[in-house]
Amino acid sequence: MAQNGIPDTLGLKAVPNKASINKPKQKAKKSHINLSTQAIYQADDSIIMDKVNQKAYLYHNAMVNYEGIILKAEYIELDFKNNTVYAIGLPDTTGKIIGSPIFKDHGDEYKASTIRYNFESKKGLISDVTKDEGDIYVWLQKGKKMKNNITYVQSGHFTTCSAAHPHYRIRFWKGEIIPNDKIITGPIYMEIEGIPIPLIIPFGFIPNTKGRSNGIIPPTFGYTENRGYSLTQGGYYWGLGDHADLALRGNIYSRGSWSVDAESRYNFRYHGNGKLNISYAFNKYGETDTKGKYNEDKSYFIKWEHHQDPKANPYSTFSADVNFGTTNYNHLNSTNTKDYLTNTFHSSIAYSAHIGDGYNFTGSLNHTQNSQSGVINLTLPQIAFSTPRYNPFKRKRGIGKQKWYEKISLSYKMDARSSVNTTDSLFKHIQWKDFNKGIKQSIPISNTVAFSHFTWTNSINLTERWYFSRINKYWEQDTIFTGGDSIPPHLVVNKIDEFQAVHEFNYSSSINTRIYGMYLFKKGPIIALRHIITPNLSFSYRPDFGRPPFDYFQEYTDSKGNIIRYSIYEGQMYGNPPDGKSGSINLYFDNNLEMKVHSRKDSVKGTKKIKLIENLRFGTSYNMAAKEFALAPLSLTAHTTIYKKISIRYAAYWDFYATDTTGKRVNTFIWDSPGWNIKQGFLRKNNASWYLSFNYQLSSGSKKKDKNGKYKSNKGTKDELRDINKHQDGYVDFTNAWNLNLGYTFSYKQTYNTTQHTFNNKAIQSLDIRGSINLTKKWKIGVTSGWDFQANKLTYTSVDIYRDLHCWELLFNWVPMGFNKSYNLTLRIKSPMLQDLKINKKRNWRDY
Repeated sequence: MAQNGIPDTLGLKAVPNKASINKPKQKAKKSHINLSTQAIYQADDSIIMDKVNQKAYLYHNAMVNYEGIILKAEYIELDFKNNTVYAIGLPDTTGKIIGSPIFKDHGDEYKASTIRYNFESKKGLISDVTKDEGDIYVWLQKGKKMKNNITYVQSGHFTTCSAAHPHYRIRFWKGEIIPNDKIITGPIYMEIEGIPIPLIIPFGFIPNTKGRSNGIIPPTFGYTENRGYSLTQGGYYWGLGDHADLALRGNIYSRGSWSVDAESRYNFRYHGNGKLNISYAFNKYGETDTKGKYNEDKSYFIKWEHHQDPKANPYSTFSADVNFGTTNYNHLNSTNTKDYLTNTFHSSIAYSAHIGDGYNFTGSLNHTQNSQSGVINLTLPQIAFSTPRYNPFKRKRGIGKQKWYEKISLSYKMDARSSVNTTDSLFKHIQWKDFNKGIKQSIPISNTVAFSHFTWTNSINLTERWYFSRINKYWEQDTIFTGGDSIPPHLVVNKIDEFQAVHEFNYSSSINTRIYGMYLFKKGPIIALRHIITPNLSFSYRPDFGRPPFDYFQEYTDSKGNIIRYSIYEGQMYGNPPDGKSGSINLYFDNNLEMKVHSRKDSVKGTKKIKLIENLRFGTSYNMAAKEFALAPLSLTAHTTIYKKISIRYAAYWDFYATDTTGKRVNTFIWDSPGWNIKQGFLRKNNASWYLSFNYQLSSGSKKKDKNGKYKSNKGTKDELRDINKHQDGYVDFTNAWNLNLGYTFSYKQTYNTTQHTFNNKAIQSLDIRGSINLTKKWKIGVTSGWDFQANKLTYTSVDIYRDLHCWELLFNWVPMGFNKSYNLTLRIKSPMLQDLKINKKRNWRDY
């Protein structure tokens, strides 16, 4: 008789003993018995041949390889007469089954308790099978493997849970597994923690491909009070070859709203990658009006991202980042916080190329849009070309000291642009004639000479603007009657379309040096203080472009007899040359203050530099050509950074000229005004402003030490502070136990009120908080909020909770207040394969 299917007659042993297991490994033998090709088989313990029955018995870590079919098991029985194989696992000394059969057939793999297989028919019977099909684990009670690798199943289940005892499984009685295609079953039902759900589906169909496959995207059923019942995010997916795909999704609501979204991704090696998204939505929302109609809104949005592969072309690049649509789209249709809170959208399609030795060309299409005001700014296109600086008088073979004229350098730059400002409601009516167009060319010529401790720089700037129109203004004195309507006296502005070349040039000369001051401390933690002063004295001159031979300015007389002077290129792309002659002398001082202290952290030098004031600049200018107000206000600006976190900026302006009783500025110095005394000072403060910003990031990983024992910062903290429920990629970071980002801004402005002779003070401050914490290894909570000190209320606030349930996940997002007030609770399977198996409870912001 046989035990466990192992013959115990003909002198064959039934179960290998310890002595036999320790025998030397048997050499592989090649069969010559009744097989179409040779089979290779081996075992670690022993191989026993039965020539009478034409069988072989392989014990302990046995293996058979036949035409790419590999079978491994603790015990294998080969039948050469019938071309069959039989394999099982065996119990060890503790009674645990070891060496369960593993069957591989050209990439298709099974793990079972018993396997019977016929090499000739390529059919087999398997029982208690575990099989991995992509992200799905399939268990079969009994299965029959056919010649075409299709497996017919009698009773089984499948799951995405990797636990030995799955937390959930979908059970079926009959099924068919088609490798790299699909799994088809009869009636199915779900078990959760061994408890069956009383819902039976008549059949099951599961994609079973290792790569992409075309298929239906199941919709999500839901309900909102404002829109009614809904089916959302349902559609179809197409794999467009090896480099692109397309997903078409739609939403439909029982009260009439609907939307459609098309997204295509592409990736071409050595060329580039990106994605294109086009969305359109029709919304019915809010209360009905007097005619019983809901508010209706039609909106669309287009997104395109393109990134060129760095290996595509080392001399040119092409990129695209397009965000364009109607004003209300994100407010009514966005599904994430970032899109909802964004008020300004930017788009850019750009191409740049490096030509030859230092020549550069760029071309771009740009767009800016404000979703609150609806204002759109388009630049179609913008082209720029520049050359490297070169020295025209430099000798090819320089001998001796370089002459001053050899240091004269010049370059060329051209910029061409056409743009238009409009609103989204008028965008479709825009024509090419509405664009503001222009070309600007500039040639800067400069020469720098160093002598002693001074640097002297002289420069001439030549600029030419090309415009395609100019304006003419005059005052219409008479009342005009048209069609029974009268138009009172008014200003008339005529646009004259003609080519205009507008010239401008100026000269400037500056001299500067550096003055160093240092104070050394003999005792204490401070080693030294260093003060650097950089004075700059300059002179600039430009002619009067409002007079002949230029005549870029004209005049008209209004109804009150006032002479109004205007530029005929007013409103043009690159502006116009200034009116009036200027000969200005400028004097400014830049200051930098640093401190050197002892530092234990620096093991090499033992010192550290600290910037007390990064830059403090003050100065003024005097225009010798001006007829009045020749002396410009004294300006003072300063900025510094404290502890690498706190940024402080200050700016203030003082005027040298007095004001009359009405607060109007007069061309009289303060010290020359009637009734002045020394207590009033020599300057009059115009305005001042303070700006302070603070941003600090903390995390459990921000104080980790490296291999040298030094503290290192956590570079991933910024990315980890994103809302934890925004993880469509299926990943939530638990590596940091907690993280916190604090942001604070404060600005204070003083503006002098000339009529009341007092200062108007205005302070603005805000606080932003964002962070997350791991309550346990499976619980994570994140909060985003802030405080508006002027309104004395919280800014946009959201709470995100995530629970890792092994093969399931729980997500909760709550916005407790504001226009986007809502909550969303989702319990779903982690695996993308079955992520549509979920329970969702939400209250949309539209319901409020």
